[in-house]
Parts: sequence; structure tokens; C-alpha cells
Amino acid sequence: MPYCHAHRWLLPLFPLIAIAFWPGYFGRLGDVPFALHAHGITATAWLALLTVQSWSIATGRIAWHRASGLATFVVLPLFAAAGPLALHSMASLWRSGADPFHATYGARLASVDLIAGAAVIVVVAYALAQRRRVAVHASAMLATALLVLPPILGRLLPAIPDFPTGGAAGFGGFRLSFHLANLVTLLTAILLAMRGPRRGIGFAFAAAATAAQMIAFETIGGTATWQRCITLLTDLPPAPLAIAAAIASGALLDGVWRIVPPRVAR
Repeated sequence: MPYCHAHRWLLPLFPLIAIAFWPGYFGRLGDVPFALHAHGITATAWLALLTVQSWSIATGRIAWHRASGLATFVVLPLFAAAGPLALHSMASLWRSGADPFHATYGARLASVDLIAGAAVIVVVAYALAQRRRVAVHASAMLATALLVLPPILGRLLPAIPDFPTGGAAGFGGFRLSFHLANLVTLLTAILLAMRGPRRGIGFAFAAAATAAQMIAFETIGGTATWQRCITLLTDLPPAPLAIAAAIASGALLDGVWRIVPPRVAR
């Protein structure tokens, strides 16, 4: 079974998430808007689901693996619904200039979040379509976890003593930490894809999505056209956007699930 011990690599992500997001989220839960709660809970639920899927198949708990696989049809649409909520919240903070960080990077990060969220949905849909090819399916599912690395590392790196801040490193060193975190993710995804080119398409897609985030941050995210789009987004009610995202992602998963013929008993 390929990647049968992947859960051992996924488990350390949870304490890292707690440390990385403590200042801006866990340390002030009462002050955090619902959109961030929705995004944080659903993203963590997805990682937990991946961990259970890896652990269950590695330990021969087939029923658990199937149940957690079916849970994808609940967790992923909820994750997709939380995406527009978080995006709308980010855009609103940027538009209001609520704080120097969001005033500087809010619009740029909105482009990054849009790419990352869409990439997760597409890769999972691809994984479901390839579920009869076990290695391809497993690599695609695990590739979604790589897209969590940049937000984690990007928050941990500035905590390193004497980490550069200001100037080319950006406000609080965030621009430098953003690109370093994405570079680590990009190289990891490329190495994993190269280990098994025929089964590593999911990792290759994660590499492409990571590169697209880095490019969008420095190009599209800083343009006046994109900023006008973000401004228009804040004029829309977020709830219908979230519902539409959930329905669209659910329909996509259902569609790719149906196109794969069931296993024929022999």
C-alpha cells in the first residue's frame, strides 16, 4: 500500500497549526469573526480526515477508511463554503484598512486564498476520479495537505530570532516569510512528484498551485484591476457565495464519483 505511513507525517501538523495560529486565532477566539472560525474548523477537519484515512488503511481498518472517504462528501463542501466567507472577511479588512497588515497584504492574500481553496477542491475531485488507481488516488489526497504548509510556515518563520523585517522582507518580514514558506512547499511537492511520476500527478498539481500563489501575490494581487474586483466582492453578501461554493463543490465530487464504474465482483 503506497504512502501507508503518511499519517505519521500528518500528525505533527496539528501542534504546528496550534503554535502558528495562536497569536492571530487561538489566543483570541472570542474576538475572531465567524468566517475565520468556519475556515479554521473545516480546514482542520479536512486534515483530520486525511489522517484518519491514512491510519485506517495502514492498520487494515477498511470500514473506517470507507467511512472517512464518504465523509469527504460532507467535509469538503463545508470547506468550500468557508472559503468565500474567509475571502470576504479578508477583502473587507483590506478595504477598511483595519490594520497595517491587511491594508498592505489583504488584496494580495485574497488572490492566494482563492487559488489555494480552488486547488484543494480540484485535487480531491481528481483523487476521487482516480480511486481505482490506488497510488494515484493516495498521492492526490495527500497533496492537499501540502497546501496547508505555507500558512503554517509563513507564520512560524518570523518568530525566528533576527528574522529580517522591513524593506524587501516586507511589513513584519511577511513578504519574505511568505515566499520562503511557499518555496519549501514547492520544492517538497516537486520532489514527491518526481519520486513517482506516474502516480505523483497530485503532487505536481500542488507544486503548480503553490507556484501560482507566489506569482499571483507579486503580480495580479497588487494590480488596480484586482483591487477593484476585491472591492466589488465586499459589496456582495457572503452567505449566497458560500452556499453556491458548497453546492458547486458537492456537485463536482458527485459527478466524478459517478463517472468511475463500480468494482465488478469476481
